[in-house]
Amino acid sequence: MRIRFLSAAVAALVLGGAGTALAAPVTVDVRIEGLSSTIFEGPVTTDAKTLTKDGTGAHPCDGTNGGANPTPGPTMTGALDDAAVQHGFTWDGQWFSFGDFGINRIGPDTANSSQFWGYALNFQPSQVGGCQQQVHGGDHVLFAYDFFSKAHLLELTGPASAAPGQPITVHVVDGQTTPATPVAGATVAGATTNAAGDATVTLTTLGHNVLKADKADSVRSNALDVCVHSGNDGRCGTTAPPPPVVPTRSFPYAHIAGIAEQQRFPTGHGPRELHGTVDVSQVRAVKLRLTRRHNHRCYVYSNHAARFERVRCGANRPAFFSIGTDANWSYLLPAALGPGRYVLDVNAVDVSGRRDALARGRNRVVFFVGSGR
Repeated sequence: MRIRFLSAAVAALVLGGAGTALAAPVTVDVRIEGLSSTIFEGPVTTDAKTLTKDGTGAHPCDGTNGGANPTPGPTMTGALDDAAVQHGFTWDGQWFSFGDFGINRIGPDTANSSQFWGYALNFQPSQVGGCQQQVHGGDHVLFAYDFFSKAHLLELTGPASAAPGQPITVHVVDGQTTPATPVAGATVAGATTNAAGDATVTLTTLGHNVLKADKADSVRSNALDVCVHSGNDGRCGTTAPPPPVVPTRSFPYAHIAGIAEQQRFPTGHGPRELHGTVDVSQVRAVKLRLTRRHNHRCYVYSNHAARFERVRCGANRPAFFSIGTDANWSYLLPAALGPGRYVLDVNAVDVSGRRDALARGRNRVVFFVGSGR
């Protein structure tokens, strides 16, 4: 059905300029549908106003215009003006002798001899001027370009959330009809509504997806915000899983001091005291392993016997022996080391049972005494 025609004078109604509040402010949803796009849509707090939009001076816009209401209050045109002031777009209007404004332009779209700005309150075309029609908190205030040639005021509904790739059904009706009449042939996110006003839409972009219904012979719809999320991923008000606890270090670090990698000591001056540090305060164990190779024979130091014992070269490396729990560790050999090639390993275990990995030059050093090789 065609939108009910307003009088020619009301069809030209427009908004006004800044003014003085006369009553308690209210918050309404304002939507402005231009020729090819939505100029604004969102909540606006408004009050009764006095507006100046042309050279005729300031005029009331508080619902008392033409005796429409006995007391002043917020109005549709006042809501439009506050939306413009608060959100950075402009409009032009002309004051008429019957006591209201006609709308000439909102944003980039100017009325002409065949296309006018019109408006509806809660999807019902207003039968009075915009400064006569008072509004209340939560009202839906619509201004639309070429309003009077449109067959439908599209109203779009659907789910508030969806999983990525999950088809959802959206519904489009003519909001001005009671009961609401489904609208076929409207497009929503590339899908087209059927005779029941339904369309199937699949969204893949995570986060907020703003959908609108559009049809050539209709005023485009309100926005439908569908938030796409994958379960509890922190989007759309869901609780994000806690981040994994990553320890600053996966194991304690042990260090050998006093012996550099590939260092050579003169014969008779091999090290006797082995020492170093572990970089955690609570140590379960510090363990050493010292092996020697000389004249093609292999040896391992035995803490129990306090001497080197011969082993087969290439055999599995013998076990470490523990020297205590002091992070500033040291071990005194019974005598200075003789000629040969030595490998000293130190392995630290913290109180959680984590152990250091051997790393050459830090907790493993290869060194030589005399001409050992």
